[in-house]
Amino acid sequence: MTVPVRKILIPAVTIFAFVWGATAQATPSFARKHELNCSACHTAYPQLNATGRNFKESGYRFLTAEEAEDVLEVSDFLQLEKHVPMSAILVARPYDKKDSGVRKVRALHEVELIVAGNISRNWSGYFEIEAEDETGFEPELAPAVLTYNHSRALNVQFVYGPTFWADPYGILGDHFRLTRGHVGAIDQKFGSADAGGRFRAVRQNVGIFGRVADRFFYNVNFSGKAADAEGENASVVSGLFNADITDDIMVGVFTMNGDDRDTNRDFSRTGVQFQVDLTDLRIQGLFIAATDDRDAADPRGPGEDDNNAFSVQAFYTFRDDTLRPIWVPLLRYDTYETNDGADSFSELTFNIGYYFSQNIKGYLEYWDRFDAPTAAQEDSRLTLQIVAAF
Repeated sequence: MTVPVRKILIPAVTIFAFVWGATAQATPSFARKHELNCSACHTAYPQLNATGRNFKESGYRFLTAEEAEDVLEVSDFLQLEKHVPMSAILVARPYDKKDSGVRKVRALHEVELIVAGNISRNWSGYFEIEAEDETGFEPELAPAVLTYNHSRALNVQFVYGPTFWADPYGILGDHFRLTRGHVGAIDQKFGSADAGGRFRAVRQNVGIFGRVADRFFYNVNFSGKAADAEGENASVVSGLFNADITDDIMVGVFTMNGDDRDTNRDFSRTGVQFQVDLTDLRIQGLFIAATDDRDAADPRGPGEDDNNAFSVQAFYTFRDDTLRPIWVPLLRYDTYETNDGADSFSELTFNIGYYFSQNIKGYLEYWDRFDAPTAAQEDSRLTLQIVAAF
């Protein structure tokens, strides 16, 4: 859920024009700012490697271990053209057909403007304005993040976005997905006590995060309920802890607990995630156990609904001699429950991506909900999509 931003669109475009015009060689992306290939920070964009995770956690800066303890000094003077890269993303979806629906030709499906970077010695920011065909290309504010980068071990973050935006790994955070479809486990409403919000839903978050002893990442947040732009009656507390068992294996646990004060219903989400890198093969998994108080009007009477969701995906990055990704096939399995576990769904996603260059990608994706409570709920979808970032 996003909110209209007509009143900030014009200033945002003005800033973009100013920065772009400041120098003929302006570079609105991190890669060009630092004169690096995208593969320096990504396995396959937008998934991050260890360097990319450190860059994100450090306020969009490359820090040595010593510099990370005392955040890298930069001028307190706001030099947008030097410190705040800007990017634009165009998404074309020339073919999109669900078995249960009509064929669509979305020559231009989505446009995004992203501004992100360090803006003074200890502050960094990120915001994104997007417009999609599904909303009539109405400009909307997607994630917006302001971070005080104190040190590698302690940072304060103000987020209008998903709860665990700070998580630098690739499956719990929706902004790291490689597919058209969302990861199933974070795309469920479960018992819908949280204003009917999905785990990936935006909300107002104030939190802290950091990395301790290089191997342990944590994030703690206090939040409003899902899709509430004003954060009224905030009551949600969440926590995440990831451990790098080795350089190539991460295991994490997380929880989110709160109450929907409009309906006086408690809810909780508890889960585990993992990520394993075997050279160019990455395997990721996510399990969520959800508990929601039932609605007062539920004919079953007072009680709780318990539903589980599980997703696992694997993708392999084929590279050329310069280590740039070329082909990236991905396979994902999602299974989830609704109606207090009485109904279950299973889905498969197969995606084959091709990188025309390090910032232009095309893919063909086949999604199949092959198991559902009724045959009418089974479905499939074939999508051709092109993403260009500059």
